[in-house]
Amino acid sequence: MSSRSRKARAKFMPATVDQQANDCTFVDAWVPDYGRKCENCGETPVVTGVADGRVVYNGSLCGVCSWGNSAAANPANW
Repeated sequence: MSSRSRKARAKFMPATVDQQANDCTFVDAWVPDYGRKCENCGETPVVTGVADGRVVYNGSLCGVCSWGNSAAANPANW
């Protein structure tokens, strides 16, 4: 086995449990983005996650499609 093959395989190895636990992103607030439409149903607003005043999750689905609940159509319920 060449070293090139080992390097290529190592690049695509799954993360260990410790790495996964440390890679968590916390969201302070879910904010509606009325400038984009849901990729699934075409409704607005799209869900965006904000932490420490910056966007950490730039979603592509509306509240209903994100959470699977019709009450999530209203951003006040997020």
